[in-house]
Amino acid sequence: MQVEEQSGKQSEPAIEIGSEDATLTSPHNNQPSTMKNALAPKRSNKFLIPAIALALAALGVSIWLVFGRSNPPQNASAPTNTATNNKDQPKAISALGRLEPQGEVIKVASPSALGTSRIVKLMVKEGDIVKQGQVIAILDSYDRSVAALLQAQSQAQESERNLAKVRAGAKSGDIIAQEGNVMSAAANIKSLEANAARIRAELEIAGRDYNRFLQVYKEGAISQTVLDTYRLKVETLQGQFTQAEQQIQQAQFQLRQSQGLLNSVREVRPTDVQFAEAQLQTAIVNVKKAEVDLDLSQVRAPIDGQILKVNSKTGEVVSQTNGVVEIGNTQQMYVVAEIYETDIGKIKVGQKASIQSEVFEGEITGKVDQIGLRIAKNDVLGTDPAAKTDVRIIEVKIKLDDSQKVSGLTNLQVRVKIEV
Repeated sequence: MQVEEQSGKQSEPAIEIGSEDATLTSPHNNQPSTMKNALAPKRSNKFLIPAIALALAALGVSIWLVFGRSNPPQNASAPTNTATNNKDQPKAISALGRLEPQGEVIKVASPSALGTSRIVKLMVKEGDIVKQGQVIAILDSYDRSVAALLQAQSQAQESERNLAKVRAGAKSGDIIAQEGNVMSAAANIKSLEANAARIRAELEIAGRDYNRFLQVYKEGAISQTVLDTYRLKVETLQGQFTQAEQQIQQAQFQLRQSQGLLNSVREVRPTDVQFAEAQLQTAIVNVKKAEVDLDLSQVRAPIDGQILKVNSKTGEVVSQTNGVVEIGNTQQMYVVAEIYETDIGKIKVGQKASIQSEVFEGEITGKVDQIGLRIAKNDVLGTDPAAKTDVRIIEVKIKLDDSQKVSGLTNLQVRVKIEV
């Protein structure tokens, strides 16, 4: 209704202008009426078309006002919502990265002290889960090391028994036996002294008899033969007495020896203990050295992890470059994201990150765990041929919340978004 009323109001002037009876009044028009009648048709044709256009324009404006106010456009609020969403949505830094186990991938080599070594037995295969210290491979020096260890252990046991013997002293039976030797030596001395006393008494008697018969011989009462018999007896007894004294001295010396040995058996000397302890310590050092050599003849896992690749097999010499195996802790996976040096100032430890790839479905979340300290050239190259290959980046390590999905995808290229 409003449209029709406004349309009617706008069309009335057009009708008046187009009427043949209409007259133009102007303060500046002083022409006679006959001239007005003569020019009337021309003025009517001149203003008819603009009047119609003006009416149509007014009609369109009226329609827009009626329907536009009653039915506002549905997309009118779209720019506002989009601006609000863009404002609420957190900003993120995108980058390429690669998957790697916690602590990176370790190439386990053979002990350097042995030089080049040959593997006689490989104890693991790719995909095996190993514990720290578990034997991975046995080298060709293993048998020799086992024999050396057994020998060193035997010597250590012998030295230990000897030390215990020295500390405990001699056995009670040995002490009793040595005490018997001392008593026997003392008894022998007494017997020899008694024999010497008897010989001395006989010598004294023989000496007195000789002196008496010497006086009788001088008086001519006895012959020289009788005197020589008494003299020979004295000399014989004198020799026997001298021999008895020597025997006593020898017996006394033996007694002193027996007493010294008895004291030695009874006494535990500190020097003997120290010497036995030194021998034991040397034997223990030899055991430890043999144990080290035995350990060097085996390749052990340095960490808990999973065998990712076997580089040297049974019968092969261990590779000096690649080692025996490659191992990594795949129970906890990380993403090493290569962040442009211009964006590294926005990265902070603890920021949330999302990881995507065509290899696995969905995305994996994580948090920034470590920011690198060295600027380098990028290693992870994307598929975009226009991407820069000489940009400077810093490696940022992201700890994944769920490592099970990608535990077997070490070095996989992924896309990373870090919320900043």
